[in-house]
Amino acid sequence: MPERFFFGASYLTRKEIIFYVGTMTSFGKNFIISLPLLVSFFLPSIWCWEAVSGAEGQRNPEGPTLTSSKKGIRVSIKKKSGRKIASSRTDRKKIKKGRVRKTVKKKRPAPKARSSSPTRSQRMVYTVPPSPPWEKGAALQGLVEKEIAHLRSVGHLLAEDEISLQVYDLQKKKMLVDVNGRAIRNAASLIKVFVMLAVYEAVARQEMTETPELDHLLHRMIAVSDNESTNVLIRRLGKGDAVQGMIGVNAILKKLGFEDTRIRELIPEGGRTYANETSAHDNTLFFRLLYEQRLVSPFYSQKMNEILLKSIHDRIKTQKLDKDGVLVADKTGFVRGLNGDCGIVYQKEKTGGNDYILSVIIENKKRPDDFSWGRKKSHVIRHLSNRIYQYMKNGETAG
Repeated sequence: MPERFFFGASYLTRKEIIFYVGTMTSFGKNFIISLPLLVSFFLPSIWCWEAVSGAEGQRNPEGPTLTSSKKGIRVSIKKKSGRKIASSRTDRKKIKKGRVRKTVKKKRPAPKARSSSPTRSQRMVYTVPPSPPWEKGAALQGLVEKEIAHLRSVGHLLAEDEISLQVYDLQKKKMLVDVNGRAIRNAASLIKVFVMLAVYEAVARQEMTETPELDHLLHRMIAVSDNESTNVLIRRLGKGDAVQGMIGVNAILKKLGFEDTRIRELIPEGGRTYANETSAHDNTLFFRLLYEQRLVSPFYSQKMNEILLKSIHDRIKTQKLDKDGVLVADKTGFVRGLNGDCGIVYQKEKTGGNDYILSVIIENKKRPDDFSWGRKKSHVIRHLSNRIYQYMKNGETAG
């Protein structure tokens, strides 16, 4: 028979058990006296909540666990979720601070390699594949026609893209290239040079007064291509009536021989103007008369030329021309389905080559809504301008 028994929360010897049993028997008849003894005997069992069987510290998987440590006994309760809540003061502090949870350090994923995709500005650059060198001594007309065919073959000119192009030698007074020069095109902002011409005609006839405000409006209309300034000037030409203003502009254009150019509407909000018309031929004529100082008068021709030299939008003036210090007096036109630039290339002073006029208008009457269409046409104009400039600079060849 074992010498010690586990009872409640204590180990008792055989003599202690006999003593407790005897005491309870002697007071059995007195319930009031025996009750405190019973409570004091079984109270440790209530505190512990469970009996421990076998090895010390073995857990009952369904309930609390009694554990022992060097600092004494600690009771911890395990919830059904498996989360451990400690009962000691230190553990409660840790719970408050959120430090009890077992955290597993996740390995940081290796940094992703930077994408080699092009930036937005790079995506907007469309490089035309190299075309065959131009033949020495060949006529510029044939070379330009072959270049246009090349641009179609590489997709920079679509089958629906119609192009008008003229090159006029200002020293020889000779048309070197004429591709669809008389085709009627949407004018877009190219109409603005003709409005400027009408304004200076009115000033010369003293029908309008030249003021700093008028000069500011003309500068914004041409150099910045401001649409509202254009509409204000048309109304002033008609004494406040836009229709009369347009009739006056058309009368002057007809008088000076601009047969393909007509203004039929103010420029709508957003710049979507499709009613006004012009041609490469009329733009070449405008710049030829300007160069010869035959627009209104030499004085006003010079004033118009100075404004055109300040234009901030360029297709004809490429990096190659800019690097050589060549000046360009031009005006661009851009609207959905149309991209153009017409102007004078002043290269004689810098390169010794002849000054010339380049007029390029590209129109797609299907009005593609793809914004890249216009970007590609800008690059086409710059590409053609570079090749023609090289030809005119050398006098006979381009590489």
